[in-house]
Amino acid sequence: MFHPGLPDKFVNVASILLSKLINRGKKIQDLTVQSILIIRQDEIGDMCYSTHAFSLLKKQHPTANITVWCKPAAAALIQHDPNIDLIIKDAKPEGNKYDLIIDLRGKWGGFFYALMNSPTYRLERGAVRFKNKGHQPHESETIYQIVKPVIGDLPFELPQLHSSPLESNQATDFIISNKLTRFAILHTQVKRVLRQWPEERFAAIGIYLKESHGLDIVFCGDQSEKAGIDRIQKLIPFATYSTAGKLNLGAFNAICKQSQLFIGNDSSPLHIASLSGVSALGLFGPGQSDTFYPLGNRSGLLHYILPCHPCKQISCKQEIPCMYRISIEEVKNKIEELIN
Repeated sequence: MFHPGLPDKFVNVASILLSKLINRGKKIQDLTVQSILIIRQDEIGDMCYSTHAFSLLKKQHPTANITVWCKPAAAALIQHDPNIDLIIKDAKPEGNKYDLIIDLRGKWGGFFYALMNSPTYRLERGAVRFKNKGHQPHESETIYQIVKPVIGDLPFELPQLHSSPLESNQATDFIISNKLTRFAILHTQVKRVLRQWPEERFAAIGIYLKESHGLDIVFCGDQSEKAGIDRIQKLIPFATYSTAGKLNLGAFNAICKQSQLFIGNDSSPLHIASLSGVSALGLFGPGQSDTFYPLGNRSGLLHYILPCHPCKQISCKQEIPCMYRISIEEVKNKIEELIN
């Protein structure tokens, strides 16, 4: 039996073989698609760059019922997507026979579900990963290639995030209550410290944005990031604002649309912001900027790729870690490019 701890390449090989078995003797063009299960058991950032799959599938198969099986945190991001009929959070779908299963991630949970609940047809990530071996494209392009066999000639489109009217109103209420007009959003905290740009440098950028561009400063994050945000706010000699713990993902997406600039570490708020249309600057370190760079048309990034990249993000033996090599001046210069 397969062990859950085996490397991804073993999952991919097993997944490819399973799809060949399920799809044997069938043509996807002849398939009548009325029920689709999409598996995306990943984090929020991964889900950001998968949402165009839902809209493309619904365009090609408008009467099909689309179910998404994902983690609870990622479910919060897509709960108002009009192309999704049902969201299953973690618990396995029970007793369902799907015309089509599309596994966007490739983990053992999705593999065994398809094995025990064989669909009429199955598409998965492994075959696309092997086809692109050595030159993996952006995650959004990988997702597009996975669903391409079942969407016909529909062209690639940018992923989109959807906020409810209530969430949009919550974002507007925050802006009005704090008397904000032109403002920048900073995301300064991450769970893995090696992915975090120094707090004092974020403070310096906040001061620069206020003095040089007249932008108010709004910090974002979840409840657990409030302490770090408080430390940075104390380094700034004027009033700043924070949405940490106050806005959910949909409301955060809505407030990004009304901001002038976003700057943040490689984390989910960066990817949400880049898809909102705001000018977004991502600061990368151990992460994979080639496949997860901020995708929006007005986005940019800074990244020092060292010989040890990518790493496990647990410890660093470099005298100067990659995130610390990004200077304040480089960020200022990139800001000017994005604003102008």
